[in-house]
Amino acid sequence: MDIRTEPPYNAGPLYQRQRYTDRTSKQVASEGFALVSARDRAGALAGFAFGFRMPAGRWWGGNTTPVAELVDVDKFAVIELNLRKEYRGKGYGRKLLEELLAARPEQWAMLLSLPAAPAHAMYEHLGWEVVGTVQPAPDAEVADVMVLPLHVEGASAGA
Repeated sequence: MDIRTEPPYNAGPLYQRQRYTDRTSKQVASEGFALVSARDRAGALAGFAFGFRMPAGRWWGGNTTPVAELVDVDKFAVIELNLRKEYRGKGYGRKLLEELLAARPEQWAMLLSLPAAPAHAMYEHLGWEVVGTVQPAPDAEVADVMVLPLHVEGASAGA
């Protein structure tokens, strides 16, 4: 998938193949790792989403200011939500998030989103709120930290 070659990512250093593969290999081994995917009727991959449990006491790495009330609880970190261009704007992203988060025991879901990314507006529409920023690596862009409560009456990934 060439999603990370498009603006605003523009194949930046954080998304170069080897670095992405190394990072993702470590994430797959994380406690509570989960992955969901969507395929079209012909069986072609439309997109995928994955993440892992971020236990109480843990927060994003890099240059960031932790949010104390979120650091102190278990969270689910949505690390990737990727859709091929032709499947965007058709509800696939919402469905992938709903499926990924449906049975999570954590109180909160978190993700990082570049403010200029088209997905940022979708996250806000789905009820995700910006609570801070993080620059995960010195050569990475600053991203918004967005959160969504998972176990509040009436709240869900597709709220």
